[in-house]
Amino acid sequence: MKIRGIAWATLLAFAGILSAGVSLYGLYATIRIDLRQDTALSFLYCALPVLCFPVFLLVRPASRSAFVLSLMALSYLGAYSALNWRTCSELGYCEGVTATVMQTLSTNVVLAFFAVVILMLIAQLVDDRSSIWSHGR
Repeated sequence: MKIRGIAWATLLAFAGILSAGVSLYGLYATIRIDLRQDTALSFLYCALPVLCFPVFLLVRPASRSAFVLSLMALSYLGAYSALNWRTCSELGYCEGVTATVMQTLSTNVVLAFFAVVILMLIAQLVDDRSSIWSHGR
């Protein structure tokens, strides 16, 4: 196995571990959240992370999986930010929409969700079987 193959496998392994962690967090959130308030946002907040690992495993090719996961991560950031905005506005400590989104973006689960996408994209770049590298051979 070449260095690129080892790097590719390592990146995908880390992405798989992170996506499994995101999915486990989604299951935990599903158990803990009150779905009666803001049902649609709460559903997205729970469902998107739960689907992270199944999408990572089942959607092929990897470029399509990375695209779907990136859309899911952006949607998750939006739903999570909206729920955070609702909470901080009810309690009166909001600093602004941008500040709320940035605070949400700094949470571990959101960072992990985006890290899965980034690791998958980097893995595609170093893949020795990728069509990006095989044109010159």
